[in-house]
Amino acid sequence: MKKQRSFYRLSLITASLLPLLAGCVTDKDFRGLELHVRSMDNRLVELETGLDELKRGAGAKVEVIQKQQAGMGSSINRLGTDFLQVKGQLDESRHRYRSLQSENERLLNKITELQQTNEQKNIELQQRLGSVESSTTEIDSRLSTVHSNLTDLQKAQAREAATRAEAAARIAKQARLKADRAGKGTGLHELTPDKVKKPGADIKENKPAVSVNSVKSDGSSKGMYDEALALFKDKKYKKSHDLFSRFISKHPSSKMAVNARFWLGDCLYNQDEYALAILEYQNVIADHPNHAKAPAALFKQGMAFEKLQDKETSIIVYKKILAEYPKSEQATSARTRMTELGQ
Repeated sequence: MKKQRSFYRLSLITASLLPLLAGCVTDKDFRGLELHVRSMDNRLVELETGLDELKRGAGAKVEVIQKQQAGMGSSINRLGTDFLQVKGQLDESRHRYRSLQSENERLLNKITELQQTNEQKNIELQQRLGSVESSTTEIDSRLSTVHSNLTDLQKAQAREAATRAEAAARIAKQARLKADRAGKGTGLHELTPDKVKKPGADIKENKPAVSVNSVKSDGSSKGMYDEALALFKDKKYKKSHDLFSRFISKHPSSKMAVNARFWLGDCLYNQDEYALAILEYQNVIADHPNHAKAPAALFKQGMAFEKLQDKETSIIVYKKILAEYPKSEQATSARTRMTELGQ
């Protein structure tokens, strides 16, 4: 660098001396020329210094720039790697999206098929329901007809039972009249209607068996009733029947009159006078249907019809018990009898 500077100075001096060599040169001109050379030299030094500084600054900046470029290159490489990863993930997402889209299309097709199948099944179900409703209407109509026919049949059976009961009563009455003429003295009398009791009002006769010799009538209604009942329990049915008959005749308004009428029927039943027994039971049933003895009289009437070999009438009587006295003790016995009779 110094050699270049010296060469440059020498060039300047030579260039300055050329005019001197061409003519006369004074001291003043020489000093002026020297000052001029120094000034230019100083300027040259300044330029060299500035150039060195510029070079040093540029070199530093270049290093910084190179380092920055190296960092940027590394960042670019990382960005490239990240870009490749993101691109791979994007490709995978696209693949999954296409798979999901295909699965969704498959599911939509399946749902469409199911909807069509369900619609077809609903149509078939509606048709079946319509058919069932039509069948139900027809069945209801048939059931209504059957119910009407059954009601008519029950009414007819009730009328038939009443007719047979009346016929049996007439037979019993004729038998009683014959017995009266023959001097047998059945002692049957018309019953004055007693005050009707409410359902369930029963007079229990669950007394221990008492010998007739231990019961003596004192002439009162209770004494006469107890004596007649004692005779019945001693199986002296004829005497018991006569005494119950006198009791009803003398005490028609007694609260025990209905019970006495029932025992009259039992006295005749136990003497195999089934037709006469049916008549006495019918008096209890017809005159006192709400009395506690009414279902018992009806049941014994059915038993009497069985003894007379009238199975059909006895079944009708048992059905009447089930219809009119379903909660009575005789209802259970009636069901048993019907089962034994094949009903």
